[in-house]
Formats: sequence, C-alpha cells, structure tokens
Amino acid sequence: MNIQIFQITLVILLIFSSTFVNAENEKPLPFWFKYNTQWWIDDKLSDSYFTQAIQWLVENKIIFVSLDFDFEAKEEKIPKWFKKVSAYWIKDEISDHEFFNSVQFLLNAKIIKVDSTKLNAQDLFKEIEYSGEAPLFRTFAYEKDFILVDREPTPRDIQFELKNELTETYKEIGFLDQEPNAAFIVPIFTSTAYWEPSFYTYYRGECNTSCLTKKIEFDKPFGFSASANAIKILDLLGYDYLTDIDVDRNPSILQSYEKIIVLHNEYVTKTEFDAITNHPKVIFLAPNALYAEVKTDYQNNTITLIRGHNYPQSEIRNGFNWQFDNSEFEYNTHCENWKFYEIENGVMLNCYPEYQIEVDKKLLKFIKNY
Repeated sequence: MNIQIFQITLVILLIFSSTFVNAENEKPLPFWFKYNTQWWIDDKLSDSYFTQAIQWLVENKIIFVSLDFDFEAKEEKIPKWFKKVSAYWIKDEISDHEFFNSVQFLLNAKIIKVDSTKLNAQDLFKEIEYSGEAPLFRTFAYEKDFILVDREPTPRDIQFELKNELTETYKEIGFLDQEPNAAFIVPIFTSTAYWEPSFYTYYRGECNTSCLTKKIEFDKPFGFSASANAIKILDLLGYDYLTDIDVDRNPSILQSYEKIIVLHNEYVTKTEFDAITNHPKVIFLAPNALYAEVKTDYQNNTITLIRGHNYPQSEIRNGFNWQFDNSEFEYNTHCENWKFYEIENGVMLNCYPEYQIEVDKKLLKFIKNY
C-alpha cells in the first residue's frame, strides 16, 4: 500500500472513531504494551500473542469494544497498514487516542477478535486488595495470579494504581506534572536468564552449556528477580523507560537523559556496560547490577552467557571485573536502614528495594531529586 492510500485509510479510521466508544483510558496503559507492540512490528511476537495483549486491555477496561457495531470485515489477519499505524504510534507521530481509535476499528470490525467468553469471566480478573501496607499506592492482585504458598493464597504478581487523593504527593516523588529528566532500564536480559531452562539450570548442574544460550523472553512477565515492582511504580510516576535491547543497540540513547536508573540489570552486554558506566549520573537501585556479560544475536533473538557467575572459570565472579560490584547487598531485601553511597558516576543502594519502593516516600523522593 503506498503512502497516499495509507494516509487516506488513516483519515477514514479517524472519521470512524467519532462513532466509537471513547478511547481515552480509564486506567493507565501498562508499559509493557508499547514494547509488545514494537516487538510485534519487528516480528518478534506473533499476531496471536499481540491479539492476546489486546484482549488483556479489553478485559481490564483499558480499551473498549462497541457491541452494537454491525460491520464485519472479511480479512482474517491483522492488516499490514495497522503495523504502519503502530509504528507511527511507537515513534510518537500519532497520539495514544488516534492509535486506540484504529485498534477499536479492528476490534469492532472483528478483524482482531476477542474471546467474549473471557470478557464475561470476570472472576479471573477480579481485583483483590492484597496489602494494607502500601500507603502510596492502591495495591491489588488478580484472582488468576494467586497460588498457595505454605497453604496461604499468595499472588505471583502485584498491581499498583495511583490514588486520586495523593496527586500532590506524586508531584513530589514523580513526573506527573512535568517532563522526566530520567529513564530506567527494564532488565529484559535478566528476566530471560531467570526463565528456566536457562542459565540457572546450568549453574545447578542440571544442564550442559547448551542452556547458556537462551531465546529472549519477549512474552514472559518480569518477576522479583527482574525488578517487577520497581518497573511498575517508576512507570506510574512518569519516568521514561528503556530496555537492555534499546541500550545495547543504541548506547548513545542514555545521553538523552540527565539521570539513568539501573534496576536489577544483572546480565548486560559489554556495550550496555560501557554505556552505563560512562554516563555521568546513574542511580544503581538494585545491588548485583552489571554482574555478568552476555552477547546478543538479534538474528535469532538470543542471549549467550560470556563471562561471570563462575563461568567460564570457577574463580570468575563479576564478568566485567567491575570495581564497584555491590552484590554483597543483594539479599538484604528488608531495606530497614537503606542508604545510598557514592561511586565515581553516581550512587548505589545498599539493599534490594522490591518491597520497599512501594511504601517509602523518602526513597522515591531521593530517586527523583538526586
């Protein structure tokens, strides 16, 4: 389709949008959806997986479907023009509203089909208040995410929402009323390394070196070991976000920000290591960052362990021989007496803050104001 036809198509979509249910989000768009869209554009995620992501947005009332729309398209696959629309959105060349209007067109025309039985199965996505100890955020989990731990129902994944009554507080600890001067790096390589079989299967002696090459897990959630809580909270507070892949492919991107926040980016490439350690202002928010070197193969979408974690020789701990390695603090997860200490290009925290970051205004204020 040439650009002229594409522009006409987009105009038609925007005209159609005036008859649709309002596409403005009741809830904030989760950070992962934009990355899923980018990876879908790059053919790293299937149409089926991308459709599941759309389904999730519908189920969680982030996007709405008009049930009385009477047009059904004949196309069975997501049309090519929608990838172009999505690419414009990723590059901020069209607004969220315009992008979601085009998504709604595909939904209402049944080009993207959501499972209506799931939409009615509200119990799966029933929100259960989980913690009374998070004064800064509403904290809850979905029914589907609970498992039994020591016979107690415990969620594998916790969700956070801003509280309307704390708007002034969020201005103190976040960037809701201004452009952010900081970005955090989403540790997708570390998340991949923890999804077994992978590096840790090898470390336990349960797999040979074949486990040291691992497909990048674009479709797996981030867990405790990949700073899931910190990612969600910093995103809610308006920080920009990058991934390991962004930094590895374009290390100069870090120079666009006055301040960089490193999470549990335990596994990084040499390019990423150099970019982070040469940035003049870095907050190392999780101990054990920059610990092991991996190489990437974007042709096959894999990472391979090169050095670190007692590999390839048992005496090798930090794969970069980094003088500021602070892995000794990795298992201090209570953060009762947290403090930052200075290194040559920033500050490091002396504990792992996954449970602290959701409750500690002082910590979040330090991160913003440093």
